[in-house]
This record gives sequence, C-alpha cells and structure tokens, in this order.
Amino acid sequence: MKKNLKVFMYSMAAVMMVSGCSKKTDSAADTTAGTTAVETTEASQAAGETAGTEGSEAETGSAGRVDWGKVESLGSYKGVVYTPMSTEISDEEVEAQIQSLLAANPAIREVERPAEEGDIVNIDYVGKKDGVAFDGGTASGYDLTLGSGQFIDGFEDGLIGTAAGDKVNLDLTFPEEYHSEELAGQAVVFEVTVNSVKESAEAELNDEFIAANTDSATVDEYRKAVREDLEETARLNAENQKMSDVLMKVVEDSEVTVPEESVETVYQEQRAYYEQQVQMFGMDLETWVSYYGIDLETFESDLRTEAAEACKSNAVIMAVAEAENITVEDGDREQLAADYGYPDVDTMIEDAGEDAVDERILMEKAMQFIADNAVEG
Repeated sequence: MKKNLKVFMYSMAAVMMVSGCSKKTDSAADTTAGTTAVETTEASQAAGETAGTEGSEAETGSAGRVDWGKVESLGSYKGVVYTPMSTEISDEEVEAQIQSLLAANPAIREVERPAEEGDIVNIDYVGKKDGVAFDGGTASGYDLTLGSGQFIDGFEDGLIGTAAGDKVNLDLTFPEEYHSEELAGQAVVFEVTVNSVKESAEAELNDEFIAANTDSATVDEYRKAVREDLEETARLNAENQKMSDVLMKVVEDSEVTVPEESVETVYQEQRAYYEQQVQMFGMDLETWVSYYGIDLETFESDLRTEAAEACKSNAVIMAVAEAENITVEDGDREQLAADYGYPDVDTMIEDAGEDAVDERILMEKAMQFIADNAVEG
C-alpha cells in the first residue's frame, strides 16, 4: 500500500521533538503529540519547503510552501558529542517476547462440563421481539467468550452453567441508549442453543506450536529470530536517539527567527492530522486528549510550541544542507519513491511536487550527515 507522502508535511524535525522536548519538559504534547511524532517522522516533509540559511532568509514560494525561518547563526554541527544508547538484549527480554506469543495463542479445547466465566461457548441464537425475529439478532456457530461483554447485559451471564446441547430462552431488555431506535429499551427473548463449551489454557511451548504460529520451525530457531529482531529494533532505536540528541544540540546552539505564520501553518496541519486520526475511532479531539489527563487548551498550547520547534529545526537542517553543498541525486528520488510505494519517480513528483520531494531528501541527508559526524562521548 502506498504511503501518503503529503500527509505529514511539517514534521521532519519530529525526531528531535520526541526525545528532545521530553527532556526539557513534561508537557502534555510530549505524551500525546510526541507519541505520534515518532510515526510521522517517516512520512515527514513530504510537501517540503525551502528553509532559511545562515545569515539569509528563506523565500516563500508557491502555495503550500513554508518559510521555516531565518537562521541568524548556525550552531556547530560537526563533532557533536552524544551518549550512545545501549543495544544489548537480555535473555529475559527474549523470553518475555516468547511468553507474549504463548499468551496471544492459548490452547483451546472442548470440555464436557457446564460453562464458566471465561469459557468459550459456541452457540446458535435467534433474538425475537414480540415473537418476531428482529434484524441482526440471529447467528449460527458463534463463538462467545463469557464475560467479554460483547452482548447486552444478561446474555452472557445467562449462559453460565449451560452445557453442550442445552437450549435456553433469555428474557432481556436492550439498554435505553442502544444504537437501534427499534430495539432501544425494548424487551426481547433470545432463543439460544449451546453447541459446545471450550476452555482456554496456556499453550505449551514446543516445536509444533512454533511451527503453527510463527515462520520458524523449532523453538530454538524462533528464540534466535526473536533475539535478532530485538537487536535490530534496539539498533534502530539507538540510531534514532543519536540523531535526535545531536540534532537537538545543533538547534539549541543556533539562532533562528521563525515567522508566526509558519508556526500557524504547521500547527494547523498537525492539529488536522490528529482530528482525522481520532475520528477513525469515533471520537473528537477533546475526548481523546482527556484520556491522557489533559484538556484541549493544554494540548493545543503544547502542539503550537512543538510547531515552533519544528520550524526552527527544519530551518537549521536546511542550513546544514546548504553549508555542506548537499545535493539531490536521481538515485535519491528513486529510493524515496520506492520507500513510499510509488511505481516511479514521476508519479511521486506529480503527487507531492518536485520541490517537496527534493527538500525531503535534502533534510534526510543533512540529518544523516550531522549524525554521521557526531562523536561518542
């Protein structure tokens, strides 16, 4: 599936915002906005813009482009000292991963005793109102975990104590706030036939289980694969942390003037992204941020602060690109197109714009340059 190269236009510096800002503050956006910033980094700067360079101010070009700001003084970006993050993986971490696999794939076996809470009952049922079956109230061969809360109050409790072959009628009432106006607050009867009762037990770690649930053939092979995956994840995390730390130091050592209109543009783009994401879960932004123990005003304030940080960071990154005469090669565009699932470079440029694509590449290469020239300390 093709990633959307244009969605996260203004977050190239999100890698700095995630760990850098969290070191300076405990703001709400570090918990909420910062979390998604990790995800947006890989899609950032798609519709990128020309940044300010040392001693000069970037021009605002065509519609959708942003003047990141004027870099009055570019901080030292070579030989930045950083503390490496550990990439060692313990045996305990490997075993915890294996235990997670076991917990996610329990052994299911049929039993001949009455059903208990937590058991899985396979049922046929017909829901009737005034003796007539209603839409959506009938199913056959349905596996229901008792106590899961999938059905209205009383349904699952009414099946506790039943056994395979039992037939029961459950006299129930739909809640007043039920989504169907036809059924909300109405008394109904569910005619249920219990086909079987099954219990969930901890799976046994053996070659058979591993072969059935993973791409490995044996326990030893899977344990080795888990360690390799964890080590690769740790390596990538360490590299991202390094890039974050050194970029933050360069930005803090630089002087940048950021236009308010640019901050507003970035803020609005990021806020719209969050709204779009939470709507997928049937929520509004205010409800979502409340789950993190903050109010909407605090979230918006923190997001605006991070927007300003992003503009400043982007300006600095582009200043480094210019100072080092970093250029965009055909191979860079081809790699970016491949990374984002485009069939070819022309399609990517048509979708995101040539300036956007090239700036995205310049920023990535400049950030990598800073990281490659950092010094472990």
